[in-house]
Amino acid sequence: MNELVLLAFLFLKTGEKFATQETAGPAVTAFTSHVAEQMGGMQFAPRVFNQPKKAVEFVVAKKPVVGIVTPGFYLTYAGALHMTPLLETKRAGVPAEQFVVVARPDTAADPTGQIIGTTLADEERYVLSVVLGREARLQPVADVEQALFDLAEGKGGLHAILVETATWKLFAADPDLAKSLKPIHESPVLPGNLVVAFADWPKSNRLKDALLQMSHTEEGRKVLASIRVEAFVEVNQDRLQQAEKLFHGR
Repeated sequence: MNELVLLAFLFLKTGEKFATQETAGPAVTAFTSHVAEQMGGMQFAPRVFNQPKKAVEFVVAKKPVVGIVTPGFYLTYAGALHMTPLLETKRAGVPAEQFVVVARPDTAADPTGQIIGTTLADEERYVLSVVLGREARLQPVADVEQALFDLAEGKGGLHAILVETATWKLFAADPDLAKSLKPIHESPVLPGNLVVAFADWPKSNRLKDALLQMSHTEEGRKVLASIRVEAFVEVNQDRLQQAEKLFHGR
C-alpha cells in the first residue's frame, strides 16, 4: 500500500492577530482534510502565518504546492516564488474587498505624510501603491478596534487608521465613534485573497474543481464557514490586472 505524501499548504493573512498555527490551525486542518478527501489520493499539511517574511521562509524551506495568500503577497512575490493564481476567496459577510482611511474630523483628506495605522504594514508597497495610491507613513497595529477607539480619544500618535470598509460600517454604528471619526479616503475595490499554485503544480486543476464545488454542498458550506469564507470564485482578472498595474507603476 502506497503511503500518502504530505503536501504543504500555505495560509497567509497578513497582520491578522488570530492567523496563527495555534489559533487557526484546527480550522484550516479541517478545511484541507475536506479538500483532500474530495480530491482523493492526497493529504495536506497546512501552515498558517500572519507575517509575509515568515511565509516566504516557509515556501523556500517546505516547498508548498498551494496556498491562500493576500493579493499584496502575490503581487510582491509572484515571480520569485512561481505563483499562479487559481481562484479568489469570497469572504462571508464582505460584499467587496475595500478599505477606508478613518480619521478625526479635523484631519486633512490627503493622507500624504500622515501616520496611518494598519494591520497591513508588512505589505507597505501594496498599501501605498494600490490601496492608498499615494505616499504615507504606515505604522503596524495589532488590534484595529482598539486603535480606532484610541484614535477617537486622541491617543496613540496616529493621524488615521486603515480599516476594511465592511469592518468600519460595523464600528460606525457606534454613535460615539461616528461623532469622533470620519472616512477621509476610500480604496478601489480590490482583489480578494488568492488561491495560488506554486511551481505549476500539476494537480492544481483538480484542486480548483474541488474548491469551486464546496459552496454547493451542505458539508462544504459548513467547512467554508469555519474559515469565514462564503465561496471560492473565479479570479476577477480585470481587477487583478488593475492592481498589478498600480503595484508596478504602469
